[in-house]
Amino acid sequence: MMMVEKDNQSELERKKSLIDTLYHHSDLSVESISYQSDMSIKQVQGIIDKIRKKEALEVLVEHSKTPVEKIMAKTVVSLESGKTLYDASVLMAKKKVGCLVVTSKGKPLGIVTKGDVVKAVSIGVSFKSTKLEEFASRPLVYASSSQTIEEVADLMIKNKIRKLPVIQQGKIVGIVTVTDLALFLSPTRRPGLTESIFHVITRENAKKR
Repeated sequence: MMMVEKDNQSELERKKSLIDTLYHHSDLSVESISYQSDMSIKQVQGIIDKIRKKEALEVLVEHSKTPVEKIMAKTVVSLESGKTLYDASVLMAKKKVGCLVVTSKGKPLGIVTKGDVVKAVSIGVSFKSTKLEEFASRPLVYASSSQTIEEVADLMIKNKIRKLPVIQQGKIVGIVTVTDLALFLSPTRRPGLTESIFHVITRENAKKR
């Protein structure tokens, strides 16, 4: 019995090694790799997902001490809290952004995203009369420009968010998104790695913001 188990384990390791090789050194689809390794598509996909996750974590650790100011977008759209959801949606469409920082007398107060606006409409919130101060996500979770990629990723994970304003001396100096992190951490642009980093950072169950 023990010999059979060892043989089965050795065969599984051999197949995993084959899948690893085919994934990294060929352009074969999951279906083709499944055929080559004599494993189900589901099994192959599971093994590839683990490979991607391991690589994503390694890349995250490798670049963890890079200051966030190196990857943040320095142009941030903001709107005063007395404006409405309608005003916010118009401005986001005009600026072609997915979120804006809500301010009160110029100071950061909260954040509103396109997703928030869509949700508001779906639940019947008055689009043109609801003030941003009533609807913005508060308190505002933010990073400082001196914080590292590791610290920013940790903030996103703990708070389950995908967009993080960067503030310095009480002023908004930038914004970083989980997509910014993923693209920065995937210099090779290997298919699947950016997506894996994205899921590692957000832990898949993150609140979409």
